[in-house]
Amino acid sequence: MTYFVGDLDEHPGGDLKNLIQNLQSPNVDMRWRAARSLGERGESAVDALIMNLYHDNPGTRLLAAWALGNAGSRRALPYLERMLDDEDPCARLAVECALQRINRNTNF
Repeated sequence: MTYFVGDLDEHPGGDLKNLIQNLQSPNVDMRWRAARSLGERGESAVDALIMNLYHDNPGTRLLAAWALGNAGSRRALPYLERMLDDEDPCARLAVECALQRINRNTNF
């Protein structure tokens, strides 16, 4: 299942729709590259990453959480907090790390 928020093609700096599709790819290297790129885009990718926290695939949830931690958006905090009870232990760990990273970078 693929999730999109709004019209991602309107965002500057690349085709976010393709990056989100790559985040859900069966190819692990492609998924990690997409997650890294999405995290570097910051706020412009946050909505799409939040939606992927609820993806059926735990690997996609893990990468969405990781990318949100790299994006550093406080807007993602309530969505990440809801994922602290994810059934997948690796996804839970990624959520915990993302929460710590966002909180550490915004609580000076």
